Amino acid sequence: MFCKFPLGACGPAAELVGRVLAEQLGLESVYVCGADHPQLDTNQTHAWTETGPFIIDLTHDQFPNTGVTGWVLPASSGWHAQFREKDRRKGYCMPSGWPMYPHGAYRAILEHLEA
Repeated sequence: MFCKFPLGACGPAAELVGRVLAEQLGLESVYVCGADHPQLDTNQTHAWTETGPFIIDLTHDQFPNTGVTGWVLPASSGWHAQFREKDRRKGYCMPSGWPMYPHGAYRAILEHLEA
């Protein structure tokens, strides 16, 4: 699911960010899936993680002309605010709730954090 990162990887990336925030830092987060953005195709969606006053979006760079730089952004990010529909849910999915869970990606993240 990450072979063309960042293309098509926003949901799984946001899920993994939420899990790392909870397990490694003890932070609660919200998974957000946005739809109906004026700069995107009609059926195109995008997902990111919110925690406290921040948006963490590892895959925004798959879209041109967002004006967004970096991966940790203020919750007031103008590009993210333009999504007219936002589906929010607390936390993240654990492997038991996700048959094709990206175990390898999660292990890679943990190994990188330990380095």
